[in-house]
Amino acid sequence: MYKSGFTLVEMLVTTAITIILLIGLFNFYYVSKVVYTSGITRQALQNASGVVLSKIIQGGKEQPSGGVYRLAQGTRYCIGTGASCGGAVSTAELHYWGPDNIERWYRLGGANTSLIYHHPIAGNAAGADETIYTAPSGATLTLLFWIPSGNYPAANAGASVTLTQIVYGKTFTGSSTTVVNLRNHP
Repeated sequence: MYKSGFTLVEMLVTTAITIILLIGLFNFYYVSKVVYTSGITRQALQNASGVVLSKIIQGGKEQPSGGVYRLAQGTRYCIGTGASCGGAVSTAELHYWGPDNIERWYRLGGANTSLIYHHPIAGNAAGADETIYTAPSGATLTLLFWIPSGNYPAANAGASVTLTQIVYGKTFTGSSTTVVNLRNHP
């Protein structure tokens, strides 16, 4: 008597074909995820670099006075570290003096993951460091300040911000650059 059903060979072939199709489907979704995440990461880094640059240009609200001292209101500036930029040259640190003739500066903090704004604070002659931006998890922040050449190099400060992040073994960056005119420059 003959019984209907599948033979062992037919079951093995069907199982192998199913596994191959599932692996192909998984790879399709994995590649789609990588491409989507890469695009989102690139866009997020580009947007964040613009935000950091805006924070540098617009300045921060200082406590407790509530005053805002923008970079463009600076009367003078220098690029470097130490007492009034007499220290080591560092293109990642920008010092400037507001209309009140008090020194303020921007620099990297942490392990190049945050932007620090140093400003005066009541009751503390040394001033205070305030973190005004923290990079996304796994990203690093790079600052570059420079003195542009040209007709009025002493009245302009160049700034460039780059954020870098490694996702799925690939390096992604977003950057923004500008030159700020110091309007109150003598």
